[in-house]
Amino acid sequence: MNVDMEPKVLIIGCGVAGPVIALLLKKKGYTPVVLEKVRELGDAGASLMMMPNGLKILALVGLADVVTQQVPHLGELRDQTYTGKTIGVSYIPAKWQSKYSQPACGIKRTTLNLTLKNALIDADIEVHEGWKLKTILEKEDSVVAISEDGKRMEGSILIGCDGIKAMSRALLLKEHQIQPEEATYTGLMQTAGMSPTPLSLQKRPGLLNLYGPRAHLICYPVTATTTSWAITKRDLTEAQETWKICSPAEMILERDSLLEDFKDWSSPALELIRGAERIIKYGLYDRPHLEPKLWYSPKPGRCVLIGDAAHPTSPHLGQGANQALEDCYHLSQMLPTFDHESDADISVEDLQRVFNQFSTLRQPRTAALVKGARAQGSMRVISGGIAACEERDKVLSKGWEDEAAVEVKYDSLFKETFQ
Repeated sequence: MNVDMEPKVLIIGCGVAGPVIALLLKKKGYTPVVLEKVRELGDAGASLMMMPNGLKILALVGLADVVTQQVPHLGELRDQTYTGKTIGVSYIPAKWQSKYSQPACGIKRTTLNLTLKNALIDADIEVHEGWKLKTILEKEDSVVAISEDGKRMEGSILIGCDGIKAMSRALLLKEHQIQPEEATYTGLMQTAGMSPTPLSLQKRPGLLNLYGPRAHLICYPVTATTTSWAITKRDLTEAQETWKICSPAEMILERDSLLEDFKDWSSPALELIRGAERIIKYGLYDRPHLEPKLWYSPKPGRCVLIGDAAHPTSPHLGQGANQALEDCYHLSQMLPTFDHESDADISVEDLQRVFNQFSTLRQPRTAALVKGARAQGSMRVISGGIAACEERDKVLSKGWEDEAAVEVKYDSLFKETFQ
């Protein structure tokens, strides 16, 4: 590396992790370049639940307020049966702002993605859209990313954060002489929508779970007047995670079908479905966890994975984006600060040490959460009749009885080793 130039970091993916790691590394003297396969980032996806651990990282790049000042903060967590009976409720989210310095709140995925993209532009960080990774060439002193149409980009480090279908992950596994595995369909299908917030939810912003026979519905506010919701059902017919928004004609058919399927469900299920302004349907996937040494390339070893590229998860714990942001924080902290007055170079040995330290720290936590999310999804959408539902609801109710235990559970998610 030429020490007279700032080290260039190639970042594959402009979802949540890509822009944030770029902004954090820019502060440390690096020159990040973000390469995104989508031709133009725009309106896509449903919503994200931003928890205190993720918002603390967004605050480091000055973007937490984009979420927290526009959306009602969660004030409660509530589980109900599909008939409207309360299974359990907790008001501990109201304490999270003071306890962790950040609240919890939902946000439209499009709002967050475009905010992050604009932050990159404002920081004079290059963003190349329509840049689809094909291969990676590693050298002792650099790494080259090559796109499907032959474009080449050279840097000192490559960070792969291109989602559950990450090409960066596949290429790194091949470097380890491992055949890349397919994403695993969890057997669960999700239908997500955005609707005007029903009257029954307007007075108590929170995260509501409704449990019924062979289905689960979750909802939370994403603006002062809009609620995001998602219905999870078992479906043996695998559907790709395309995040494609239904056309107007498709939405009418899907809405009518849902209204029929959920006609026996209590408020606010029918109000949310009936008021849907957009609907997206997709299968839920995850992947087997990777051992720490597989998060980064073997020698010369200038590539590392973060976020869904390293540990993709189903959404049932609401930690996918939040864990990706934790990755950004820890990796940025471990990489050396680039000082123009220093002659220090980033050697392969330095990078291997940092990547090993990073993956060894992060892998146990993320692997446990991926496993927990899958178990949570299976529990929420059980097979069987009313008796099976009642047994599940009893187990859920018992979990709410000890308020201190509930606090400990969330403390384990939010109280990380960063401020």
